[in-house]
Amino acid sequence: MTPRRTAAKAASLEPSCPDCYVGIGQVHLEGCDVARCLATGQQRLGHARSCRCPRDVWTGRWPGEAECEEFGWMRGPGLPDLNRLLTTATWDPVACRWTRPGTPRPDC
Repeated sequence: MTPRRTAAKAASLEPSCPDCYVGIGQVHLEGCDVARCLATGQQRLGHARSCRCPRDVWTGRWPGEAECEEFGWMRGPGLPDLNRLLTTATWDPVACRWTRPGTPRPDC
């Protein structure tokens, strides 16, 4: 489990994934519980082996943290409301990011 981030820490990037320890820009290792399925946005660990989504990379931030900040969904300074994100936002598999409810999607 990752310790809670402070406001000062939230602005900085974590140099390695807290689970599989890959560096920024590197593909998460198989079995990493931080990696996300880029088709669904959900945790990759335990998702269907038949899913042919590309592999997720470590960005230096917890998945969904940037969108929470962008949408103003924070529980406090440096504490993104990831529960709200997962229950309210929509995953866009083309952009590989969460979008606000009602955001129009470009035709694919």
